[in-house]
Amino acid sequence: MHLKLSIIGINIFLKKRKTKTHVGCLKKKNKQFVFSYNKNYLKTKNIIPLGPKFPLTKKVFKSKSLFPFFEDRIPSKENPAYPEYCKAMKINPKEENPFILLSTIGKKGPSSFIFEPIYEHSFTIKDISDFRKLLNFSTREFAYIFEIPQASINALEKKRYSGKDLLKRFEIIVKFPQVAIYFIKLNGGILPFDKKKNALKILLKIPKIEFELNRLSK
Repeated sequence: MHLKLSIIGINIFLKKRKTKTHVGCLKKKNKQFVFSYNKNYLKTKNIIPLGPKFPLTKKVFKSKSLFPFFEDRIPSKENPAYPEYCKAMKINPKEENPFILLSTIGKKGPSSFIFEPIYEHSFTIKDISDFRKLLNFSTREFAYIFEIPQASINALEKKRYSGKDLLKRFEIIVKFPQVAIYFIKLNGGILPFDKKKNALKILLKIPKIEFELNRLSK
């Protein structure tokens, strides 16, 4: 089961020998690239600007194309070593998403600024339904084991209830299988022996978190 994590931007940090300071972030809004400094960074002593095109100001910088400072951090595809760079970072050499490129092969450069991805996790009602089906639980069993009213589970799966708080709870259960295992051991007496055994076996095979890099929608 995959939890989809989309990269929606880049966090920029200034890395020194003993410190790592958040400088600002780069995102894409309304088909424009947007960069802004962290307000706390602007208050820090002995700070340096990201580059000559990014003076230290509260101003929000916008561009229809990727800013040259960031563009320069991505190795050229004409470089013979480009495929090896991509292989080392486990990305496709044909990848075009600038945020994926910046957070992998462009993460470190000649300056002290480094880039880290900003993830947007889209956990949905479908993920809950898929998780229940993966464990082969009925809605009654699922509700009893995870201590959720069955009516809420039914309403969620029929899309009659948004259940934001419930989504947050199940996101933790799905992301961390050990939590699900705890509930099954605690309340699994309702299950036939083989069903309980198979559910635990499935959960033990799921990594704690599975990341899937999705292309940023334009």
